[in-house]
Amino acid sequence: MEKRVLGRGLEALIPKNTQTIVPQEFVYLQVDKIQLATNQPRQRINKEELEELTQSIKEKGIIQPIVVRKVNEGKYEIVAGERRLRAAKILNLNNVPAIVKEVDDKEAFVLAIIENLQRTDLNPLEEAKAFRRLGEEFGFSLEDTAKFTGKNKTTVSNILRLLKLPDNIQGALQAGQITRTQARAILGAGKIQEQQKIFHQLLKDGLSVREIEKKARLVSPKKRKVDSFVAEVEEELQQALGTKVKISSCRNNRGKIIVEYYTLLDLERIIKKIKK
Repeated sequence: MEKRVLGRGLEALIPKNTQTIVPQEFVYLQVDKIQLATNQPRQRINKEELEELTQSIKEKGIIQPIVVRKVNEGKYEIVAGERRLRAAKILNLNNVPAIVKEVDDKEAFVLAIIENLQRTDLNPLEEAKAFRRLGEEFGFSLEDTAKFTGKNKTTVSNILRLLKLPDNIQGALQAGQITRTQARAILGAGKIQEQQKIFHQLLKDGLSVREIEKKARLVSPKKRKVDSFVAEVEEELQQALGTKVKISSCRNNRGKIIVEYYTLLDLERIIKKIKK
């Protein structure tokens, strides 16, 4: 039911042009009546960006209303526009323009993810954790996540792979000490010990992405050779199952088919497709 309702996307909650808002949907709410969301995908807010937004609101006002949902009598919870609400509090504004919508916990979280992605407010690790949660808690397949966030499946898969990094490297990524491309390059090293070596050298010497990739190639397992027939079959299976598939050939015409899944719900989805 949630997917059908949410399929309308963020535009169902936030009009592209505030001038088109139906008058009865548009209200002014007291700032102290609005609480922050308990399930917010963004875990840290960039101080400089918040200061810039605060200055902009001070000069021009809040151009786009925030979106809230009613939690109890006279109280509301933010669905989209947390930074605008924080800026309003910094400026000691009494009221903010808002659109009140009826959404449940799942819809509120998914819409918060989409708003943050569309406004590039999530750092790479927050994005990866949000995608994982879409799968684990809300049953989104890799394909669902890709369609719903406007990204392709390869991009979503690569983002989820960041969660395979050791905790300290994930922490550095979230803190902005290393970039998304540097983190992906470290993943190429394969073994955790080698990833750690490259990571510490990166912090010490400031390696470029190209240098990280070169070091990762030297220690990563050798890539297999794939003939055109196997590559074609892999592609067909990936399209059919909606996930990454690898075929490894052994001797005497024997081999293995490895099907990747990212959450238990994703595994159930794949099994159902195979059974059909």
